[in-house]
Amino acid sequence: MASKNLAIREEVYRKLSEAKKEGESFSDVIEKLLERGGDLLPLWGVLSDSKHWAEVENSAREIRKRTVIRLR
Repeated sequence: MASKNLAIREEVYRKLSEAKKEGESFSDVIEKLLERGGDLLPLWGVLSDSKHWAEVENSAREIRKRTVIRLR
């Protein structure tokens, strides 16, 4: 099974941790929240401002470029 890393604020981590039952993974908790149809945008603090989102995308693109260059 593939996995992805996510960066979340400490307060969001705390809330997810409190919602997590014994034997449950964070993925299980997130999946349950998604299935309930709840609005996760406030929970994740998603960047809705297109200017800021563009900055995040540009930064990620630059990091990927540097990584590829180092691998050569």
